[in-house]
Amino acid sequence: SRGLGDVYKRQFEDLVGKSRTKNVAVPRQIAMYLAREMTSMSLMDIGQVFGGRDHTTVMHACTRISDRMQQKQEIYNYVMELTVRLKQSNTN
Repeated sequence: SRGLGDVYKRQFEDLVGKSRTKNVAVPRQIAMYLAREMTSMSLMDIGQVFGGRDHTTVMHACTRISDRMQQKQEIYNYVMELTVRLKQSNTN
């Protein structure tokens, strides 16, 4: 069986691209959420990185992922796992 991590592994081009399919949109929202939580980038700057999206799109992504983390343990666990991995890769 495939884990959530396998499902959400996407190419960088997919995350910053124009696709709105769910299998790309949710990982993109998670990436935006993590960028907001773990960097000092502005909403506008994050939007620019993700294909020139508007800052309100980034706000929506952050709110949506925050809500989903409270509703689904699986999403919460995945985001926390990514956070730990990113922090570890920053210290190495």
